[in-house]
Amino acid sequence: MKNLKISNNRPSSIKINKLRPDDLDVYLEISFDAFFEKLKFITGPKKEEAISIKRVEISRNINNGRFYTAILENTVIGVIELITRGNIKTYKRNFRTYAENLGFLKGCRAFILTLISSAIENPRLNPGIIYIDNVAVEKNSRKKGVCWKMLSFAEDFARKNSMDALTLWVAAKNEIAHNLYKKFGFNDVVKRSSRIAESRLGYRDWIYMKKEIS
Repeated sequence: MKNLKISNNRPSSIKINKLRPDDLDVYLEISFDAFFEKLKFITGPKKEEAISIKRVEISRNINNGRFYTAILENTVIGVIELITRGNIKTYKRNFRTYAENLGFLKGCRAFILTLISSAIENPRLNPGIIYIDNVAVEKNSRKKGVCWKMLSFAEDFARKNSMDALTLWVAAKNEIAHNLYKKFGFNDVVKRSSRIAESRLGYRDWIYMKKEIS
């Protein structure tokens, strides 16, 4: 990817669009660059197999209203997921995809862990809440306002759809992200510790944050 230069902290030239099929490979590249350590716990260390699983899964759910991209000059530079009670209900997963890529036993394990992880990370949502997940920016475009732009889109989306709040989890050690979310208006709600998360992801303490939409 080319190194994109963005001159200000909240660039109006960046557009947020629903994920298009033609952008799926770039979407996966950015996501896996940021979150493969998290996915590796579920799918194992083989990156290509994990990517194949996510490619099929996202393709099946691409019109779910969950996946969005930040685009500058026709290039995807950021990704974000907006999870609502509505699109959780319609989201489809298929065990066969996991088994075909990982084998039956490893596929079973990965499929079960995916369901458990989703249940933990995506708390039961009421109709007025958006849960923000998998916020990632292409490595050459970080610290240039892309994340702020995506969060602003999420807030505008919530307001236009008469929703009450944005929520998310962030690792307590991830001070850059935590401080950004606080600057954007999120408040800490609860802090939880997980030895399993620490052993697998390197982060033991996690903070659940919320921003009320006025």
